[in-house]
Amino acid sequence: MKEPKVAIYIRLSLADEDNGRSKIESNSVQHQRMLINEYLDRHEELKDAPRTEFVDDGYTGTNTDRPGFQAAMKALRSGEANVLVTKDFSRAMRDYAEMGNYLECVFPFLGVRYISINDGYDSNDYKGVTGGMEVVLRNIVYASYSKDLSVKTTTAKLQMMKQGKYIGSFAPYGYRFHPDIRNKLAVDPESAEVVRRIFDLALEGKKNGEIARALNVDGVPTPGSYFRMKHPGSRRFQKKREENGWTSYAVLAVLRQYEYTGATVGHKRSKAGPSIKKTLPNDRADWIVVEGMHEAIVSKEEFMQVQGMLGSRSFGKRMECFYPLKGVVCCGECRKALTRRKGKRSKAYFTCNNSRADPNARCPRCRHYLEEDLERVVLNAIQQMLSLYQRGAGGKKGMELTRKGQIASCAAELSRLQQLQERYRQEKLRVYESYVAEAFTREKYLGEKARLDAALGELELRMREGQKTLAELEEMGKQKSGGEEPLDVLNKSYGNADQLTNEMVRAFVKDLYVFSDSRVEIVWKFQDVFERLLKEE
Repeated sequence: MKEPKVAIYIRLSLADEDNGRSKIESNSVQHQRMLINEYLDRHEELKDAPRTEFVDDGYTGTNTDRPGFQAAMKALRSGEANVLVTKDFSRAMRDYAEMGNYLECVFPFLGVRYISINDGYDSNDYKGVTGGMEVVLRNIVYASYSKDLSVKTTTAKLQMMKQGKYIGSFAPYGYRFHPDIRNKLAVDPESAEVVRRIFDLALEGKKNGEIARALNVDGVPTPGSYFRMKHPGSRRFQKKREENGWTSYAVLAVLRQYEYTGATVGHKRSKAGPSIKKTLPNDRADWIVVEGMHEAIVSKEEFMQVQGMLGSRSFGKRMECFYPLKGVVCCGECRKALTRRKGKRSKAYFTCNNSRADPNARCPRCRHYLEEDLERVVLNAIQQMLSLYQRGAGGKKGMELTRKGQIASCAAELSRLQQLQERYRQEKLRVYESYVAEAFTREKYLGEKARLDAALGELELRMREGQKTLAELEEMGKQKSGGEEPLDVLNKSYGNADQLTNEMVRAFVKDLYVFSDSRVEIVWKFQDVFERLLKEE
């Protein structure tokens, strides 16, 4: 049996805070840690095992998209740990179907022992059988509880929105949370001055690009930069670059924010489901707007006047356009998406609009990157990668045939050794019978017995080594047959492609960065696979 290496997993959900003080105490990180460590200290088999702790504080259990849980699973897959311990099933996850999949398939496949202390569950007690009806019922109850809690939480939030309470996680640009009154906004003088200036310039008839350029010339921090400056420990806006300035879209977002009139606006978006993070926009008719809930930065009349000016500007009717590189081409300097333009007679090209609004931007001004050039680069890169993969796949087939031959040879050798072992045992029995029948002297019997024991010992050692080799070869086969690699499927679909399509780009490319010196950097969706193939090559 493997030496146990314990992974302790602890999870505390923000929803636990809505269930009373006793619930908070029983589910706290400290309480879970104490409970699990006391259990391990009492367990004779696990008390001396090394322990590694993984914690998710403030994450829901309705999905597995949690950094602590993913780190724990990585440790279990790599063999750094082989025992997982949680307070109860709900700490691991609340989706009963997903929990059942882990109990019945994932953990057994990885050879992981799972222990749920409060549920009295130890997977070692259920080897070869299912966890029993009580395990299924517990997980169904946990999942139902989670969905019921989600509905209750949503209902409570809607009620707070109708009361005019602000329930957002972050205050809008121009405001801060009220220091004394919960769920209320107060004006932030520094950023509110910028909001006021944007509206004043808009009322003067300035276009969004002109407003953005004026703010960048004066070095006014963007909402993202201002937030990072005020909240250095937060992960919000961390992907934004410091040198990125105001754009016409950022100005438009400020001008469209109705909260600046003193109203709270809620229910703009709704979650797609209780276990899904994705949200969907609601119709404006379903928004919950409550007037006069905090100090206004602009009057309602000014706000409506600006909306009328924005609506009167003609941007032309745009038709939905599809092209191979749609959604992936970005500026290598500012990391923002490039704009695709095409005249009536000119070829399509990409350009960065950041330098138009920000004279201090590092992005090249008025630099055009031809679409056909970028498409050729991407197509060649994909073709090279698939060619590399095809050569590697051919080698793998040869290796697989060799491995199967090794398995057959190893199994045949084991069979021969077993037959030889049985022959030696029969001979040892005949020697003993001859000694009993006084056909052998004691000295001759002991000599023959010693010779046969030595031969059997050597056979036992060779058989043990052969069985180990056979097990390793068969395990390699299981790992290879665990399912097709993503590139297996893509190679079948695009292995002979000679023209770039949007579907192909979406399958292979995550981002395409274009730099001012004409360098192109492709971020692949299967970067780890490509790196491995290059190493093998």
